[in-house]
Amino acid sequence: MTNQGPATDGPAEDGARPEDDLDRAFGPETASVATPSIGQRVRRGTVITLAFVAVGVVIALVLSVIVGSVQTGVGGVFPRPQAALDRFRSAAGAVPGVSAVRDEQTTRDSLAAYRVSAVVDAAPGLSAGQQVDLVRALSAAAADADGNGVVVSAEVHLDTLTVGVTTDAEVTRQRLEVARTVAAIGGVVGVRCDWGSETPKDAADAQRVELVTGGTGEALAAIMDVAQRETQAVFPGADVSSRQST
Repeated sequence: MTNQGPATDGPAEDGARPEDDLDRAFGPETASVATPSIGQRVRRGTVITLAFVAVGVVIALVLSVIVGSVQTGVGGVFPRPQAALDRFRSAAGAVPGVSAVRDEQTTRDSLAAYRVSAVVDAAPGLSAGQQVDLVRALSAAAADADGNGVVVSAEVHLDTLTVGVTTDAEVTRQRLEVARTVAAIGGVVGVRCDWGSETPKDAADAQRVELVTGGTGEALAAIMDVAQRETQAVFPGADVSSRQST
């Protein structure tokens, strides 16, 4: 048999906790579920809100560190384009025959891939052997600075020649030789030999030769015929073009 206390008529008084079965059976301190007060609910809500805010701040800081690390580089893991450019500038500037390293550029291809380049001015009047030594040394400097998501290249100005420099010393030397050969053609006053794309490439068919000449008509056709033949002998599939001297 269940004992029941007297039923209450009407709504509970303002601020009073509503009774349940345990209240009525065993007294007001034995309710099955304690009902939190308004103050307790406010405090709990504040704690939860502050916890979410703290977690959000921590996540934001972690993401900021990760993104910053990718952009500026950490150790030997992430790309460090500026450090690579600094190393190349320092090494190239110390090469015998180099008079200036300028027009440095950094290009970001993706989150973890960069291209850096510079223009190198050689002292005028270098001998053929000195020019070969210079481009080989510049290629070695590029190879030393290259890596970890950073591609290093340069163009070197040797009197009337402009030669692309990559980390492949042999291909760099071949560019110099082709530029010299084409420059020796009668009517040619300048030659550029490098790659035909934005990204430096060493494949033979990715190379390009642009000659500068005042020749027109049949004279230009004869010059281009020889230039094509000399270029294709070293770089099969390379592009050969001309522009008029000013």
